[in-house]
Amino acid sequence: MKGSKSGAVFIFFGALLTFIFAVGLVVEKNSGALLLQYRYDLALDYFRAFCAYCWLPAGIIGIPMFLISLIISLIREKNENKH
Repeated sequence: MKGSKSGAVFIFFGALLTFIFAVGLVVEKNSGALLLQYRYDLALDYFRAFCAYCWLPAGIIGIPMFLISLIISLIREKNENKH
């Protein structure tokens, strides 16, 4: 039971880092992405700047973390269903 909870945490952090990677990559390629046309949102601007700053490390860490923890979780679930 404890292993499944820790696996879920790694899946969540991997997915979060992958999301930051995707947003940062989009903002890096198109600096006007995620901007609202008639409104300025400071929190969204800070989020865009954060994602644009750390998109590469987030992708390097997040994508493998997500995939490996997802595969391990699926293997554990398959083994639990066998018994």
